[in-house]
Amino acid sequence: MPLSDTVPSPLKFFGRIPGTPGELTYAADIARYYRELARTSKRVKYMTLGTSEEGREQVVLAIADEATLAKLDDYKAQLAALSDPRRTNATQAAEIIKTAKPIYWVTSGNHSPETGGPEMLIELAYRLAVEDTPFIRNIRDNMITFITPVIEVDGREKIVDTYYYGKKTGKPKPPLVYWGKYVAHDNNRDGLGQYLKLTQAITNEILEWHPTVMHDLHEAQSYLYTSTGTGPYNPSLDPIQTNEWWLLAETEVMEMTKRNVPGVFTYGFYDGWVPNYLFWIAHTHNSFGRFYEVQSYGPDIQKGLKLAPSVTSKEWYRPNPPLPSIDWAPRNNTNIQESALLFALNRVATDRALYLENYWTKSRNAVEVGRTGAINAWVVPAKQHAPHNAADMLEMLRKQGIEIATASQDFTAGGVKVAAGDYVIRADQPYRTLLDMYLSVQNYPVSNPRPYDDTGWTMQYMHNVEMKTIKDAAVFSQPLTPVTGEIAPRGGVTGIGSTIVFNHNGDNALVALRFRLKGTKMLAAEAPFEIDGHSYAAGSFILPNANRAAVASVAEALGLEGQAVAAAPAVASHTLTVPRIGYVHSWLRTQDEGWWRAALDHYGIPYDYFADTTLKKLNLRAKYDVLIYPTVANSAREQFVGVAMNGTDPIPYKKTALTPHLGQLDSADDIRGGVGGDGLEAIGRFVKAGGTLLADGSTVEMLSSFGVAQGVTVSQPSELYSKGAIMRGMITDQASPIVYGYGAKQLPIYFSQSPVLNIARGGSGMGYFDPNGPGTRLAQNITPNVGPAPISAWPGASAAPASAAPASTVDPSPFGSAEPASRASGAAQTQLPRVVMSFPAKANDILLSGMLSGGDALTSKPLVVDLPSGKGHMVLFALRPFWRWQTQGSYMLGFNTILNWDHLSLGSPGTPAP
Repeated sequence: MPLSDTVPSPLKFFGRIPGTPGELTYAADIARYYRELARTSKRVKYMTLGTSEEGREQVVLAIADEATLAKLDDYKAQLAALSDPRRTNATQAAEIIKTAKPIYWVTSGNHSPETGGPEMLIELAYRLAVEDTPFIRNIRDNMITFITPVIEVDGREKIVDTYYYGKKTGKPKPPLVYWGKYVAHDNNRDGLGQYLKLTQAITNEILEWHPTVMHDLHEAQSYLYTSTGTGPYNPSLDPIQTNEWWLLAETEVMEMTKRNVPGVFTYGFYDGWVPNYLFWIAHTHNSFGRFYEVQSYGPDIQKGLKLAPSVTSKEWYRPNPPLPSIDWAPRNNTNIQESALLFALNRVATDRALYLENYWTKSRNAVEVGRTGAINAWVVPAKQHAPHNAADMLEMLRKQGIEIATASQDFTAGGVKVAAGDYVIRADQPYRTLLDMYLSVQNYPVSNPRPYDDTGWTMQYMHNVEMKTIKDAAVFSQPLTPVTGEIAPRGGVTGIGSTIVFNHNGDNALVALRFRLKGTKMLAAEAPFEIDGHSYAAGSFILPNANRAAVASVAEALGLEGQAVAAAPAVASHTLTVPRIGYVHSWLRTQDEGWWRAALDHYGIPYDYFADTTLKKLNLRAKYDVLIYPTVANSAREQFVGVAMNGTDPIPYKKTALTPHLGQLDSADDIRGGVGGDGLEAIGRFVKAGGTLLADGSTVEMLSSFGVAQGVTVSQPSELYSKGAIMRGMITDQASPIVYGYGAKQLPIYFSQSPVLNIARGGSGMGYFDPNGPGTRLAQNITPNVGPAPISAWPGASAAPASAAPASTVDPSPFGSAEPASRASGAAQTQLPRVVMSFPAKANDILLSGMLSGGDALTSKPLVVDLPSGKGHMVLFALRPFWRWQTQGSYMLGFNTILNWDHLSLGSPGTPAP
């Protein structure tokens, strides 16, 4: 390491070097060191990205030569000019490139258990600031290096806490139950939804600084993988971007191999398909996103680390493979990724003009394809079934830099009628690639290797929003008014009278209205009705003798339109009783349940949060009306057992002097033991006594496998192969309050392999799909993304969505073949499972976007089951109603269940008609 008389080295500052076995550094201490670097060196500038959900600072450090940092805003302006070819032509861009400098942004600590990147970046920052070799000067003089050592700052503090607890006490350390407030590993799957603060911070930085390269550091391969991917690559990617992957990766593999460093490779990991990863925010904004996967840091030495022959074989993409056995220490992790990263930094600095030209060219290509390609504009009609949900989707796009306008007058282009006030998104804008990725139908042929993550994510389908595409350059000459502020529907109360009514149109904001006005009496209509010339759907809110000022204030804030009328409508109704909600988590994982919590928190739904180990000790029905128990494990058995009761020492999870960052959301003196038999019995008693349970995923499997959800089984069809796709869900029981407000017989839903539900049939057990399993067929069959058919065109459209097999007529049967025959005949079966939503009756009607093989195994299988038990109900979801802040269109299935928790039997056989 270089020595400086003025800038403290990591050794001097911390008393140890990065890579010291048995030591980890808190994010706050890394930030403290970075502030000291900025104080003592004019080559370093300290900045912040924002704060996390738990209030911790997110840091970015800028390093360059002193003259560059003194003019940092000028270089920032140059990159901004290169980002928009509509104001910077080729001649102007060439002049800017002569003096502009790329920004190479290194990020780490996204996945909290991957601890090595933040340690290495302590040393890299110091080296770049003080070393005076020609190699480092080239980087410093010709480029600006940004470093964010820890993205998930909340999770970093927790992993360091748990490590030192185990080291200092000699007892089993607590698992890393929580990373951030909401999710764990999925914090790197939020690029589409943009809900987490870390995602928002990265996006804002990219929009502000326009970095040329974004490089995210991870730990999951031996010894170092530099990203290119096996494919299939997302067809919306500019070919320049995929070539950049290979150009830089081959440089790193070559330079490290020249120095006889083993185990540096590319290609044989990851695919390049789904744009939900954090580093894809760079791709969707024409920057160059990439990542490393490095052998685990530790920080304990891994004695005799043995690797499988599949990763030690010599291949064309792995010319110098890892060793069959090695003692791997933290310093190995530091050395290998710091060395490779320095080669990458030096290459981009040396080829500065090439990467800046590529950046401008990708932006130009995006605009040009928007002008001449298959889609010239997207139109979101202002008149939506659920206008608030549509506004949420548009706002999600706007915050990612997408330019949105409204039509100033009626016009027709490409055969599409556009009304004044409709939202128009022109395709000839620099971030058109983002729009193409998000809004197209995805085609993932099953002959390709197994996908690494989701295969379908078409945004307007996930939000259940009507959208049209225009292929006509005439749209560019139409009068459009740019949207400059937040997109939000207008709300308030109109009309005269003492009763206020709100139509149930499926807008998620309706649930917020109920809970914000929890002291206000509200009724839900049990049938459609008309009043004062307006039509209202079943489920609509009726507020008799309401405080108009209070209601109007909340309605305006939420963007909901209420109508005051002289008297309550003559329609059967029931009280929307504000439920007491209990929310069950496990000490195993928060990966999936956190997305449910995010939705509840966002819409202001209060709940008590407690562990499965606690629930067995509670009188649940005395405390709660609704129990939410989402996916918390990988299998029924794992969820039942929980953290194993091995040994005699308890495993605490709580805030102490030794673990000051634990226990913020929940705490316990001992987290061992899962829900167990006592917990399942408690759940059964809760439901039989009149409570309502909501469950999905592993919880549904557990309830079925252990006989709590009688009449419902799960199966594992061997012929079924699906991964994270959008399917067509048929609303088979439109009388159920669970589907109030949808107003259609079908709904796009997210489904990923399991659980496959069966009603009153044999079969048990459920398998979980391994997304990282090896593919056996390597043909790269890719169909270019195309504009999807509007939801209103299903079924009977002139063409099927491009991702699906040719459509057949959707079975109009009100229940589908999964429904017991006795129910279809109208016999009273109040304690039998009630299928509210199911897959279509024909396999070719199921897939909307993504990948599906063996769809016959899903035909007519239930997607939402209302299972009466005693006085209460279990509502079981085979679909994922709350998935990664992307499935807003299905949120209301859960919200309706919560709102109408004590009236779910309405419309079922044996209950009086309204």
